[in-house]
Amino acid sequence: MNKTLNPWLARAKSYPVKLIVDIHSRCNARCTMCPYPDYAHTQTQGVMERPLYDRIIREMGELGRRHHFRPYLTYCYMAEPFLSPRLHEYVAAALEQNLNVYLNTNAAVMTAPKVDALLATGFDGLIHVSIHGATPETYNRITGLDYHITLKHLHYLLEHYPPRRVLVRGVDDGWPEGEKEQWLAMFEPLGVQLEYLPPISRCGAVEHLNHRKEKDGKVRLYGCREHHPLVEMVILFDGRAVMCCQDMGRELIWGDVGRDGIEGVWNHSIRLNAIRKLYSGKSSNMSFLCARCEQAMGPGDMVGDLIKRSWKKLTHVIHA
Repeated sequence: MNKTLNPWLARAKSYPVKLIVDIHSRCNARCTMCPYPDYAHTQTQGVMERPLYDRIIREMGELGRRHHFRPYLTYCYMAEPFLSPRLHEYVAAALEQNLNVYLNTNAAVMTAPKVDALLATGFDGLIHVSIHGATPETYNRITGLDYHITLKHLHYLLEHYPPRRVLVRGVDDGWPEGEKEQWLAMFEPLGVQLEYLPPISRCGAVEHLNHRKEKDGKVRLYGCREHHPLVEMVILFDGRAVMCCQDMGRELIWGDVGRDGIEGVWNHSIRLNAIRKLYSGKSSNMSFLCARCEQAMGPGDMVGDLIKRSWKKLTHVIHA
């Protein structure tokens, strides 16, 4: 890849350092800021075949050994991992390949036996628990799940797992006034990490959150604030890889990992051309999903990010 287009491409690698793998594609929640409730009826759903999963984690483990890093792995970019009765088996197999596994869950089906089975594998990664609201009314309106069951499962986890390895995430999709403060006061005493976030439209897929208005329907792209496509690969249950974790519409398919392997897909012209387009600094119309994403960087974002990174580097040198 031509690394002169954008400063962030200077560190671009020929392999991913993180995988998001759909061991299945089902979710039990109906979150208002997620397109899953619609896509569940329009997209093909399924469960990843175990030989494909084993091939993926073996290749990722080999990449880590060859390039001297410990890869990251998590599951189900739009689904609930604890819906799988064999989640602990998937985790155990990944740990055997020296992958650093962490989980994202709404905790509604994270029952005590499933937690026990998970911890018995030796799992010690971060667990992100999504709890969108501090009251049953707000939580149920946003997720469609049972507030009290979720809290029960969270407290069981905290009784058996270090709270510092648990992150409670709240996405504020129309929380009532004062609920953020109530949410913080509710979870801070538990000793968990906290992450309060505004909702995003998932590249325009969630209509009521799609407020991006660009002159002439175009936007100048200088990259991704999180740089997801430079470091991670999202693999669907059938082996296809999509642009990133925000590409819930499966708009930009990089390739088929089951056919070409992780490195083959990562270095394919489809992905490389998409990365060049994202980091080109050129105008793009809204047919390119990154142009509709709130995490895309415009000129001001790029300058601000460079200043921020330079300042961090400078202060590190000063205090070293």
